[in-house]
Amino acid sequence: MDTSETERLSFDEGALDRALAPYVQAVEDELQRDMSSRTKLTNMAYDYVKGGGKRLRPSLTLLFSESLSGSYMDALPIAAAYELAHAASLTQDDIIDNSATRHNQPTAHTLHGVTTAILLSDVMLFEIFQRLADYGDLDISKEQLTALIGYLAKSAKEAAEGEFLEMQLTKKVDQTLEDYVRLAGLKTGALFGAAASSGAIIGKGKPRVVKDAYEFGRSLGIEFQVVDDILDITGRSEEMGKPMLKDLQNDASNVVVIHALAHADPKTRGILRAAITRSTYGLADVAELLSVFDDLGSVEYASRLAHKHAALARGRLRRLPEGPPKEKLEQVTYWLESRRR
Repeated sequence: MDTSETERLSFDEGALDRALAPYVQAVEDELQRDMSSRTKLTNMAYDYVKGGGKRLRPSLTLLFSESLSGSYMDALPIAAAYELAHAASLTQDDIIDNSATRHNQPTAHTLHGVTTAILLSDVMLFEIFQRLADYGDLDISKEQLTALIGYLAKSAKEAAEGEFLEMQLTKKVDQTLEDYVRLAGLKTGALFGAAASSGAIIGKGKPRVVKDAYEFGRSLGIEFQVVDDILDITGRSEEMGKPMLKDLQNDASNVVVIHALAHADPKTRGILRAAITRSTYGLADVAELLSVFDDLGSVEYASRLAHKHAALARGRLRRLPEGPPKEKLEQVTYWLESRRR
């Protein structure tokens, strides 16, 4: 890693928040449209959407559109659609994983019960069609709208395939790192990729630029998932907004664990397998696991994998016009490498 990359990795998280603030606010405003026509159920759904994270996916949509056309205004409906899709997938993930909190807030099924949480996710998903219908009043071509629908459908199907693959892989005795990258590309990368490519479509990018945008987002999504796995192992629960080692308690695929199992001796592998099936972890358990991961270089491996996919993502920006939107997209890749929560 050269000096310039090291310097970029050291910039503080607040810098990214400030850089993305106008896009995040634009998405928030778009999500809050037509409040008067909402029912109690839709208001509950939007209350859950408001509790989301950094709005990275819709921000990618707006940034690609602005980079190519000079404006992100026409990209707002599809950007909001991707935030709704993301929120719906999180609602379902939390039910599947039986997670009590997210971002330090109670999950939807914890607050309202499983049945209502499922209905809330349905509301979010069906609202996506309303956002697509907004393009009837905007100046985009039939071909653009068809492409937007195609990418949205592709991302939804691949995310579902990713969830199903994860359930299958958790039952597999020896997951491989290739299994993991495929899973991350489906479960996380597909939504990032489609959000980015949709911005390029609205920005009237050429087909190769739209493809680059998709591959940028897919690589960024894999990077995001890898870093999330690292933080599940090394982060503090109050910073992460979920219990430490929650992925292990759910018997989920985690790149750090997969690497450790692949490189451990039989005795250590037995210790790790026992830990994976444990329902709770004390401080001594955490210290023991961290020591094993450190000895095997598993966290270091995962960090290198994240760096690899960050670099792949940056390589896909070469055809974008130089300017602030492109610089912010690059910043996102560096921030994900260095994030701590």
